[in-house]
Amino acid sequence: MGSRYSYNTNTVLDIFHDGAAKWPDKTLYRYYRDGVWKEMSWSNAVVEAEAMASYLIQLDVKPGDILSIYSENRPEWSIADLAILSIGAADAAIYATNSSKEAAYVLKDTSSTICFCGGAFHVDNVLKEKKDLSSLKKIIVFDDLEYDDPMVITWSQAIEEGEKNLRVDEIKKRTDAIKGDDLMTLIYSSGTTGDPKGVMLSHSNIMFICLTFNEVEDMPENFVNLSLLPLSHSVERTMNYYSMMERGATIAYSRGTDFFAEDLVSNRPEMCIYVPRVFEKVYAGIMAKVKESPAGKQKIFNWSIQAGLDAIPYLMANRRKPPMVALKYAIAWKLVFSKLRAALGLDRCICWGAAGAPLAREIHDFFWAMGVQARKGYGLTEASPVITVDGSPEIRPVKSDGWISPFPGTEVKIADDGEILARGPQLMIGYLNKPDMTKEMFTEDGWLKTGDIGILDEEGYLKITDRKKDIIVTSGGKNIAPQVIEARFLIQPFIEQIAVVGDGRKYITALIVPAFTELEPWAAEKGISFDNREDLVAMDTVKDHYRTIVDQVNQEFGRVEQIKDFTLLPQELTQETGELTPTLKVKRKVVGERYSHLIEAMY
Repeated sequence: MGSRYSYNTNTVLDIFHDGAAKWPDKTLYRYYRDGVWKEMSWSNAVVEAEAMASYLIQLDVKPGDILSIYSENRPEWSIADLAILSIGAADAAIYATNSSKEAAYVLKDTSSTICFCGGAFHVDNVLKEKKDLSSLKKIIVFDDLEYDDPMVITWSQAIEEGEKNLRVDEIKKRTDAIKGDDLMTLIYSSGTTGDPKGVMLSHSNIMFICLTFNEVEDMPENFVNLSLLPLSHSVERTMNYYSMMERGATIAYSRGTDFFAEDLVSNRPEMCIYVPRVFEKVYAGIMAKVKESPAGKQKIFNWSIQAGLDAIPYLMANRRKPPMVALKYAIAWKLVFSKLRAALGLDRCICWGAAGAPLAREIHDFFWAMGVQARKGYGLTEASPVITVDGSPEIRPVKSDGWISPFPGTEVKIADDGEILARGPQLMIGYLNKPDMTKEMFTEDGWLKTGDIGILDEEGYLKITDRKKDIIVTSGGKNIAPQVIEARFLIQPFIEQIAVVGDGRKYITALIVPAFTELEPWAAEKGISFDNREDLVAMDTVKDHYRTIVDQVNQEFGRVEQIKDFTLLPQELTQETGELTPTLKVKRKVVGERYSHLIEAMY
């Protein structure tokens, strides 16, 4: 595809303004408000960004200052980002679900002078910590809320103030002065171990990923993207926002996981990027409905899936299918896949990107079988965040079983201890205020230490086997990769969440959260009565049911990797309780401490 942009000399602001000149009346953002989907054009986004930038100049924001954004995904988030960048400042992203203490940590770490907030939850949290935020001067809230505190102003009021005194010439002057190695944004690690670290990324870091990603994905212009991952996450920020903008895509903001299925149908996106848990939930939902259908329909579905699986080696390699494979796939498409895609809102979908964790092979292959290209990606925030990623099979063949395609311009090698090392234009400036930790992240010759274990094949494809820090070492000295085991259990319909434990123990065990949407109807069918979920998970019949599931999955692993015992939890692990990161990764240390009594009981 190529691009007329250079990651060394251009910024996302060039992409934004060029897009507005090319597609002024086309929709840039779609968002759900007041019970309906609304739209904002490119030209309207420019108007708001210039007004907000002008207001920030009035507040004496200087080039190099850091401002924070603490909100759920919505158009104002992106416009605030563009306004901040356009005056030479940088921004720090705070997860919308962060507590007041977590938000205050970022605000203090960055010495933020201004904080953009989504709504009352965010404003109240910041005000709660105001006495300790000496640098903070203003809170700009996206919702139209009234506060007596003079520190708070609404988005609409700030836009109005900016429009009264537009500083277009000053904005252009500052934008033109931005250099590629200038700090662009701080994206905080989600903190699975210890305090989060502010990853400093430059304009060149972000632009390299944005442009290279689009080259390998080879998507057409003006498609629809459905945004679900938080914009404070590096994957969403770089590839589901800036890269989408470079292709002139319409970005539709999902209302969240509770409404995701409806939002898919309403927007019918062509490309999206999600964490594997989204894939798993869609897959589980499909399989649950298939299980409830008549035997004849189940037979047709299963035959079609097999026809799709027979076809995917040719689909992933962009090769012509043999006549019989092609015929069966065409029949499966007409009977099942076309109808299934339409029902899910995926009738226009070309690909779904999977990032943030391993994607189980069954689920990867299932989506490919029904014509939705599951393109895997791997990286970390410190790499802006891509190290390897699958692109269009027309450019490079896609492999299954966890192998991920090389990323142009990026070097990858495996250290003697199995750790993945990477080098390229996307590597971070460093951690804010943490020079020692920054130094620890790099080898002496400049390779980024990813903290992940993996292998490379002869063609440069990478396979991640586990997190180096998450590896469990049993008392017998055996190394066990918990994420690999957990991924196999998470495709089971009756399992919602699982945390494998056993470091320093004789054997491994697990905390399992049942998928109650499956378990409760199953219990009703079996005539099992219960008053609450605590009673349900304590019943021997239920435990026996899960023992059967565990024993079945255990057969895929060697003896030392098999789960010897488990405990069923009556409630989900959540972000609110601090057990999950905002990207739904288990905080193993927190879970281990919180459920230590249950873990001890299994030994």
